[in-house]
Amino acid sequence: MSVQSQQAQLNQQVWQAWQTFWASTLGQEVLATETRMLKPLLENARGYHLLLLGSLPGEAILKDAGIRHHLEWRPSLEVAEKDSCLIADPAALPLPDDSMDLVILQHSLELFARPHALLKEAARVTLAKGELILIGFNPVSLWGLARMLPAFMQAEPLRNLKQADLISQAKLADWLEFLDLKKESEQQLFHRPPCNRLRIQQKLRSWDERLDNKDWPLAGIYLLRIKKRIGSPLRPIPAWKKTGWLPLQPVSSPTRNSLKNR
Repeated sequence: MSVQSQQAQLNQQVWQAWQTFWASTLGQEVLATETRMLKPLLENARGYHLLLLGSLPGEAILKDAGIRHHLEWRPSLEVAEKDSCLIADPAALPLPDDSMDLVILQHSLELFARPHALLKEAARVTLAKGELILIGFNPVSLWGLARMLPAFMQAEPLRNLKQADLISQAKLADWLEFLDLKKESEQQLFHRPPCNRLRIQQKLRSWDERLDNKDWPLAGIYLLRIKKRIGSPLRPIPAWKKTGWLPLQPVSSPTRNSLKNR
């Protein structure tokens, strides 16, 4: 088995683990919160092409998007429910440079083994002045603390994500600076503990109502809106080649008289 096929099989296994998480009570509560926070951003989005590199199908997320042409990534044909799904290595997307108006990274940096390469590739395909929306779990939170507990003390959906590498916002800030990406805004959401009991989650929803608008830094999830700067050095600029038959200077410089209409 080739290295590419092994990586594709691993991506599919990780994808299935995330689907188990999203089907749980905890996953449904997280998805409802993220959908609510994404809705105004997607409604105001403008452009022609939107790419979703996420950890679940995007029907719930993209239904209110102002951009109508959606392209969604899948790890393999077996889990692609639509013909328009993009089956590819997420670190080497078969898309041209500067082709997407909006790229959504919904827990995708935690999904893959090379998150920095994925972020660089997502920035490459984003149009100049285009945007990226990045959603991830905050390791400096109750979620990060719960992952340090023994497995039998963790909620079952959280154990399904044991392979996920939670990336801090401080590390992300370094990556964004290296890729010449500018963070436009950030939101901190889901302040509840990662508990899989619906009754407890319902009782603690008031936490989110009080703290979502206060940017509490210990929230379980962060949402970043990122702008791609013009001239971002994501690929080498081809050097000017001397052909040998073109002069280095123009044959003659234009003069005031030569520009007059006769």
